[in-house]
Amino acid sequence: MKAVIEIPDASTVIALCGGPYSNFAAVEAFLVETAGIPHRFCLGDLGGFGPHPDRTLDLVRASDLVCLKGNYDHAVGFDERDCGCGYLDPRDREFAQISYDYTAAHTRADHKAWLRALPDTIELRWRGAKLVLCHGSPEHVSEFVWESEADDATIEARLDRLAVAGICATHSGLPWIRAVARGFWCNVGVLGRPAHDGTPRVGYALLRFDPGASAPIPELVPLDYDPAPVVAAMHAEGLPHEFAQSLEQGIWTTCAAILPPLERTVADRYTRATPSPPRPLR
Repeated sequence: MKAVIEIPDASTVIALCGGPYSNFAAVEAFLVETAGIPHRFCLGDLGGFGPHPDRTLDLVRASDLVCLKGNYDHAVGFDERDCGCGYLDPRDREFAQISYDYTAAHTRADHKAWLRALPDTIELRWRGAKLVLCHGSPEHVSEFVWESEADDATIEARLDRLAVAGICATHSGLPWIRAVARGFWCNVGVLGRPAHDGTPRVGYALLRFDPGASAPIPELVPLDYDPAPVVAAMHAEGLPHEFAQSLEQGIWTTCAAILPPLERTVADRYTRATPSPPRPLR
């Protein structure tokens, strides 16, 4: 199911987050930091990895955050056997199953019904430009699209096939932007765990559409928050200590075998998020 949303011409910025993964503290920080932006979107995977999934879902549903359905949301909503994440390594799959079983068992029935009803993709129409918001890719909810493997020609072809100026996704978890002649691909990163950069921070993305511009421009934004309450809740809930270590150390301690060689390097993934001068938010 696809939702089509019109962004008012007067709007100059929208905010996009991905993969909350039940990290309620990061979700709270994102909602506070972007409170002045009236159009905010989440690209799926609200549960998984973190503790107390209902706490994150309560936060999201009480806000104006517009969400689409990630593979985790589909699996939890329809009570499937696993998350459908697409991991291949046995250790990764073991940790993913622990996370999924916990999340599915601790998500209320009303939240599951809400997750089932979410759209699979969102098409934004903004001053004549079209954008696609998806979880993995427009073609598959669990597709991993990596910066090191996504060549310009492939991105150009995907934009051309959909006749859009940009595609925004989250499933692979690491933030990156690639601009090509037709537009851009933006992986907005995730709120649920750090960007494998050695810091506890997480991040999100902004799309800015300046007056007179022909298309919006993506920007990655690091987000500082305090992971201590989430870490404490992980321990109290008996979740693997590797999950807490990831939040504290800023590296992927689980589900990392899927990373291509270049992405396995611990590196600052927000260096290309050059700060913009202050601008009024509308």
